[in-house]
Amino acid sequence: MLFAMCLGGVTKAHPHVFVDARTGFVFGSDRQLEAIKVSWRYDEFTTLVLFETLELDLDQDGQLNDADRVKILEGETNWPQDYKGDIYLEVLGQDYPLGRPKAAAVKLNANQIEVIFDLPLSKPIKVDRLPILLRLYDPFFYFAYTIVSAKASPDLPEDCEAQIVHFEPTKAERVLQDMLAALGRDDSPEIENVGRLFSDEVQLTCG
Repeated sequence: MLFAMCLGGVTKAHPHVFVDARTGFVFGSDRQLEAIKVSWRYDEFTTLVLFETLELDLDQDGQLNDADRVKILEGETNWPQDYKGDIYLEVLGQDYPLGRPKAAAVKLNANQIEVIFDLPLSKPIKVDRLPILLRLYDPFFYFAYTIVSAKASPDLPEDCEAQIVHFEPTKAERVLQDMLAALGRDDSPEIENVGRLFSDEVQLTCG
C-alpha cells in the first residue's frame, strides 16, 4: 500500500509496480507447514520513487541505514487488518488464513529495494498428499508479481517438492492485458479479482 501511494501520477497503465518475488516454506520438526517465507524485490523505478518520497539515504552513501529501514518496513509489514499482503495460500482449493509478517528485514540489492519476511500460518497444517498452492497477486493488478527461483535450495522435507508454474497467457488473456494497460492511473479494472488471472503459482507436494 505504501508503494502504491508513493507512485502518485507518474505511471499511466496497469500494472504500475513490478516485483520479483521469492518464496519458501517453513516446516516444523513434526512435518507440519508453519510459515511462508517471502521476499519482494521492487523494480528500479519504484525504488527511485521510494528514495525520493521517503527521503532515504540522506547522507548519500548509497546504503540504507537503520532509520531508512524503519521507514520502509513500517509501510511494508504493518498491514491493515483487512489486507492479505497479496499472498494467498490455497489448501484443497480454499484460501487458508495467514498471520501477520514476522522477522522482517530490508536491503538494497543491485539498486533495488528488497523486503523479506516470514508469514506464519494461522494454524500449522500437515501437508502430506494435500494439494497446496501459493499465489502472489494484487486483485486490482496494480502490482505485477513474478515468482522467481530462490538463490538457495528451499529447506523442505525429503519427500516434498515446490515447483513454480509461470503464467502463460492465452490469446484472450493477451487482449485483456492490452485493455488493462490502456487504463489510466485512477481507473480500476471492472473485472473482480482480475490480478489472479495473471498470477504465477507455487505448487507444493509432499508424500
